[in-house]
Amino acid sequence: MKIMNKNIRVLWGYYLGIGFGIILVVAFFTSQMFMPLFFGRARSLRVPNVINMHLTKANGILIDNKLHGVVRDSTWSDEIQNGFVISQKPDPGDKIKPDGSVYLIISSGSKYVKVPNLLGMTVQSAWIVLRNNGLRISVTDSIYSDLYSINTVVQSSPSIGERVEKNSRIKLYISKGTGRTNDTLDVISDFEY
Repeated sequence: MKIMNKNIRVLWGYYLGIGFGIILVVAFFTSQMFMPLFFGRARSLRVPNVINMHLTKANGILIDNKLHGVVRDSTWSDEIQNGFVISQKPDPGDKIKPDGSVYLIISSGSKYVKVPNLLGMTVQSAWIVLRNNGLRISVTDSIYSDLYSINTVVQSSPSIGERVEKNSRIKLYISKGTGRTNDTLDVISDFEY
């Protein structure tokens, strides 16, 4: 009797396994073959042109078209401003399924920046201006100046307006103040030996 109950349980296990397998196969064919016949397949969409648009606007247009914008990379560009789309894949006009991804390459702006005018600024103010322009500071020397007050920038190297790569180091020369003062005793011109 125990052997017969065990065999019946094994048979029921096979029947249940086969039944679940049939249900899965029917569900798959229904979802992949019959449903599209009755309700139609998802239509393809034309990819809009988002080149030369700001990333925010480009993403808005892609979302309106039921697509997803994915930033794949960023690169330097002298022609296209920082944060704007340089290129896209798939290309504009290509067909893609709804909820598809459009891969974007974004501009990081120009690789070069002009050295700002720092003359007369304090070292701290010059540091802030250089940092905001993507440059670094190096206080090189201090020199006397009749034009600029003590602890202000007298000169920079490279000079004002020169184009340099971002993250370049700008050398600053700081004013010691006006004129030299004698550190020694005055020399007496009438001194005789």
